[in-house]
Amino acid sequence: MDQRRTAASGFHSDGIPPFEETPSPARLEGFSDGVFAIIITLLVLDIRVPREATLHGEPLGAALLKQWPVYVAYVLSFLQVGVVWANHHTMFHHIRRSDHVLLVCNLLLLLCVAVLPFTTALLAEYARAGEAELRLAALIYSAALAGAGIFFSAIWQHALRAGLVDARADPHRLHALGWHWELVPLFYGVAFGLAYVAPYLSVGMYMLLLFYYALPGPSVVRWMRVRRARRVRQAAKT
Repeated sequence: MDQRRTAASGFHSDGIPPFEETPSPARLEGFSDGVFAIIITLLVLDIRVPREATLHGEPLGAALLKQWPVYVAYVLSFLQVGVVWANHHTMFHHIRRSDHVLLVCNLLLLLCVAVLPFTTALLAEYARAGEAELRLAALIYSAALAGAGIFFSAIWQHALRAGLVDARADPHRLHALGWHWELVPLFYGVAFGLAYVAPYLSVGMYMLLLFYYALPGPSVVRWMRVRRARRVRQAAKT
């Protein structure tokens, strides 16, 4: 009888609470933040100071202007990592538990994002090269971001299916965020296709995505949440 009471109360017979088999995602978040910080730091290392010995009478300003592809690629990739980090932070605001699949999906996301210093340097180096070289560099850059989009969406979809999301979270907001993040692989897939057709159009697509996920995106999520909540209330009245 005593054993049944202790089991029902959630404690073992010796009074020790049961082991929690679904750990907190705190370590996963901390590890991810550290990786994002390192990636952003590595991006700036490709910006080099023109050495005086290599100027050969050329003005310093002209030498600095010659490096414009490096600056553009750096800003683009810095903002890409920043937007991924910001949305990752928003996502884990709702995720309260983790499991092995979540850890694997998050590691694969970091795998794709961590290669950005290399793909950024590649894109900057061949920005003024021949069409074939530029297209290949843009495809490699786009492939890494497309992979990151796929695994980012996979993290959220698994968290919803496995019940890892906070049960107290607003279901309408969860629905809106699901649509918001499900479109990430689609958008990045379009940018990947554009990299094959016209590399500079692909870069333009990434700039539009940066703007959307940094500014209008959160507003769209709020609009979708309010709209869905209103529909649910109307359906309940009928």
